[in-house]
Amino acid sequence: NKLGIHLIVESHLPKTYLDGAAMLLTDGSPVIALTLRYDRIDHFWFSLLHELAHVRLHLRNADDCFLDDLEITVKDIGEDNPEKEADRLAEEAVIPSRFWEEKILRTTTTAEQVQVWADELKIHQALIIGRIRYHTGNYRLLSRYLGAGSVCSQFIKSCH
Repeated sequence: NKLGIHLIVESHLPKTYLDGAAMLLTDGSPVIALTLRYDRIDHFWFSLLHELAHVRLHLRNADDCFLDDLEITVKDIGEDNPEKEADRLAEEAVIPSRFWEEKILRTTTTAEQVQVWADELKIHQALIIGRIRYHTGNYRLLSRYLGAGSVCSQFIKSCH
């Protein structure tokens, strides 16, 4: 809010697949809305950074609006697609591509190794685990370290 970006956080909206949204008000100030569909640290931070990437890269006027279901894969679409661009900027903001390629992709993933990387990057281990899980398609990997059930209570008095 101090930087002029309005942030709205809601618990998951039943029967929807909405993770986040980014838009501009008529005065030009950006609005980001997050639904906490998945109450996990990795999902919260990626969703927030994805929407911030839309603000930075794609929002130009009040008619622009992005409504995101982050489970929709963007792997098969063109490189200049706004969703793919937002994903890349969000990923880069958390784990720089050089670090990802030189360290994470070349090492066996263990909880201990992830904690070493998290300490080096000064981020929560859930952010690394979430990205590894997404890129490998192995959603069972290190699940207990994702901070499940810990985000909603930081924003909403009664969750779910």
